[in-house]
Amino acid sequence: MAIRVAVLGLGPRGREWIAVLRNAPGFELAGVVEPDPEVRRAATVTLGLRDRDAHEHLDSAVEAGRPQAAIVATSIDSHVEPCRAALARGLAVLVEKPFTLSLADARRLVAEAQECGVPLMVGQNYRYMRMPRTLRRLFASGELGRLGLLVVQTYRSQKEQARALATLTDSILWEIAVHHLDAVRSAVGGPVVRVLAQRFTLPWSEAPPGASMQVLLEFEGGARASYCASYDSRGQEFFERGQELYLRAATDRGTLHVFHRWLVWCERGRYPRLIRRGPRAEVEELTLLRQLGRAITDGAEPECSGRDNLQTMAILEACARSATEGRWINPQDLLG
Repeated sequence: MAIRVAVLGLGPRGREWIAVLRNAPGFELAGVVEPDPEVRRAATVTLGLRDRDAHEHLDSAVEAGRPQAAIVATSIDSHVEPCRAALARGLAVLVEKPFTLSLADARRLVAEAQECGVPLMVGQNYRYMRMPRTLRRLFASGELGRLGLLVVQTYRSQKEQARALATLTDSILWEIAVHHLDAVRSAVGGPVVRVLAQRFTLPWSEAPPGASMQVLLEFEGGARASYCASYDSRGQEFFERGQELYLRAATDRGTLHVFHRWLVWCERGRYPRLIRRGPRAEVEELTLLRQLGRAITDGAEPECSGRDNLQTMAILEACARSATEGRWINPQDLLG
């Protein structure tokens, strides 16, 4: 039988999840929950939902649709209570990134999921995109040699900034950096043991504080990484939908250059060569759903479990604290 899933939140991401569920083998949309009546009414029309499938409260959705799981796609600053409500009703939970806006809240949710005996996952889909997946394979296999330094830069237009981020101090951290820092952690493989960060806005910027951030990371084993992200990049509106990403990995054997979808390996003493990313067999959201399905039916621990994501949350909190306190922070101490 298909696993029945309710979607909580009908913003852009919630609507994307509805489309995925409608085409995902072994899954079935069991209703949606949206407290805003205007948004709910508009969604029933644009998404072709039946009135009886759109609910104001989770209780009525559970009673009507009998879901086994819930996808929490509410606004970025309101993940905690929907997760708690779903867990309390025995539903497996897949919550959009960021897990929460504090490590303490994330730890409490992981503890509640364990107490309730139901799976809890975080939708870190970037780590399953072809480029991060290829990096993970290359680093794990040793094909590129020993990693010494990873440099990542990403630039976005301010118009892409979600409205819910306007009041957050570190908007770029919770919207964009959470994707890349999780993907980097997954690709490198080891825990991060030191973080130094600074937040800033450019002199001509109209963005709120924290629209740009620079981060230094040290991994267990000695590998280093630097990360820079900004909403204050201009002039690339017609290039890659305004999203730019550059990556450089320096190893003892050479340097890997990544420019969007192009990976060029420059080994010492040899001509550069392209590295293929491999096929995209399925959308990344389907990969997450399959993990959720195995967790429900077989009790398998998801790779993107809430417990695993505590490492990512600790890095994010270390970034925020370091930017405020002006000192190195060890994420493992925050977890300790």
